[in-house]
Amino acid sequence: MTAIRLALRLGRWGLIGFAGVGFFATFVNAAGFYAIAGHTQAERQAFGRSFAQVASQLTVLLPPPSRLDTMGGYVQFRGYGSLAIVFAIWALASASGAARGDEERGLVEMILATGLSRARAIAARIAAFAFAAFVAALAASLGVIVGAIAGGEAFPIDRAIEAAVLVTALALSCYSLVLLVAQLVAPRAATGLAGAVLLGLFLLNSLSRTFDSLTTLRWLSPFRYYELSQPLSPDGSFDVQATLVLFGIAVGAGALATLAFVRRDLGSALISLRTSAGPPTYEPSRALVWRMPVVRGLYDRRISLTVWSVGVAVVAALFVVLTKTMVQPLLAIPGLAQYFAVLMHGAIFPSFLSFIWFGFAQLLLAGFAITQVARWSAEDTDGRLELILSNPVSRTQVVIERAVVLGLGALLIAAVSGVAVGIEAQNESIPLDAGRLAEASLLLVPFALVFAALGALLAARLPRATIGILGVYAFASYLMVQFGPIFKLPDWIQNLSPFKLFGQPLIDGIDRTGLLIMLAIVIVGFAASAIVMQRRDVGA
Repeated sequence: MTAIRLALRLGRWGLIGFAGVGFFATFVNAAGFYAIAGHTQAERQAFGRSFAQVASQLTVLLPPPSRLDTMGGYVQFRGYGSLAIVFAIWALASASGAARGDEERGLVEMILATGLSRARAIAARIAAFAFAAFVAALAASLGVIVGAIAGGEAFPIDRAIEAAVLVTALALSCYSLVLLVAQLVAPRAATGLAGAVLLGLFLLNSLSRTFDSLTTLRWLSPFRYYELSQPLSPDGSFDVQATLVLFGIAVGAGALATLAFVRRDLGSALISLRTSAGPPTYEPSRALVWRMPVVRGLYDRRISLTVWSVGVAVVAALFVVLTKTMVQPLLAIPGLAQYFAVLMHGAIFPSFLSFIWFGFAQLLLAGFAITQVARWSAEDTDGRLELILSNPVSRTQVVIERAVVLGLGALLIAAVSGVAVGIEAQNESIPLDAGRLAEASLLLVPFALVFAALGALLAARLPRATIGILGVYAFASYLMVQFGPIFKLPDWIQNLSPFKLFGQPLIDGIDRTGLLIMLAIVIVGFAASAIVMQRRDVGA
């Protein structure tokens, strides 16, 4: 029990943050339904039919909708479709931190020195995350109930509990899978590879709804079993067998992760390439690359930047291919073709590509920035920052170098993905303005730097709570774009969201006001980070 309490204490910020995210996401969606769907049954049925026509074409990211004329069906689609991604990201951050982050800080070695076995240590971390995930999922269910009460309706508690169990099962299966992957590779590669595995499993399931050739493989994805249940929808159900499969994945992957942890040395990988042993040396490397600011940061991240660039480019090309698949059925719906022609000024395909791809690209670049911020937070507690400062290097230089390295990394990812979009769009005969495409791709760089600047400030002040707070802000910013206009929030509040400041540059060009606000946030955030870092002891 002591090990479980310690694990819960280490993950308390994640529990608090994601419980808040879950409640806020479901409550806003539930309240948003009553604000836009109308009050009579006829109005809600009309809303459900119209929204279902568009929602059915978004199944590349979200499972097929059911009963969108009801609050339960609407929240199941809009709320819990996104929560699956959010809880998977939480599982990624938590499991990689438990498996590798705590090792690099020396915490795992200290725990094992108390006599606790490795198997019990892993079991304690899994049990602690299962408890935290269930509490956060219950908070999300509470948001549904409170949203229904605010709309003057009652919602069955048993369905809300079933939804919480379902989300917990998905999160726990993702946690165990990440825990397993983290044992196999080197510490610095663990988070990136585990993230790639989860993204691949997510796309395997979602793309199988469009590409029939993938349907025979989607059983490998835990997201497939998650979407088999729709407990909130009146016409949906709670698939007990599919949920048990998710728990089975968690148990199986957890057992394999335990076995791998027992068989490897601390700080090493279970699978590693054999290299010729050389004499030990304590002299610093004479390689010029390590002596050049910014260059050394890029060189240190060369593998992860390559993986990010190639992965985002591949996903970008897939979204271009999917654009026609999603748009053409909509154009076949009577009345929608004329509506789109007027609303989008004839630029139907570029408009959908802007909405589908660049909306997803923003999430990916925000994720990239958050992973780099997580690395900064880890460097504060694992001794790396102290080592860097002892060279000597000023703290202000550390902040500046971090900002430049992240900006250049984001530029590389944005440029490669932009080229991939342009090439694939030409192959698919989708007319795109090359200048607008370049502007939209490059705008992803200041967008990513906004999250980096806020993360740098948090990492300088509260390194252990940084990822939880930044993750909550990122998700709240995304919801702000979706529901700000519905609730008629003031522009200054909506402009707190980087997603709102990004705009639609592929169609409308760069929003200069939004760009200036983002640049101001970046400058002020990193400057404040340098000031705060001067006033706090490293590791405190």
